[in-house]
Amino acid sequence: MNKPDTETRSRERQDAFIGRVRQRRDLHEKHRREGLRSFWNSVGTMGTVGWSVSLPMAGGALFGKWIDSRLDSGYVFMFFFLFVGLGTGCAIAWRMISEHR
Repeated sequence: MNKPDTETRSRERQDAFIGRVRQRRDLHEKHRREGLRSFWNSVGTMGTVGWSVSLPMAGGALFGKWIDSRLDSGYVFMFFFLFVGLGTGCAIAWRMISEHR
């Protein structure tokens, strides 16, 4: 193998790679302009929304349970803070989805 042949192949591989990157970039720009989203982008958004609702709910329930154990009040605060967490999580998810569009 001679050196110019190797350089030519390397240059061809670089050009092919650059072409694939440009195609991908153009596709992303088209999706951004037209509002199209990929399947995996939608799955990622659903996962983010799920976590943003479930974590405040779980945190509220745990905090309420801790207060209930301190005050010996049954499950009053657990349910109260569970619903506070649900409301907070839904507000967070709503804001995230609104900003994402």
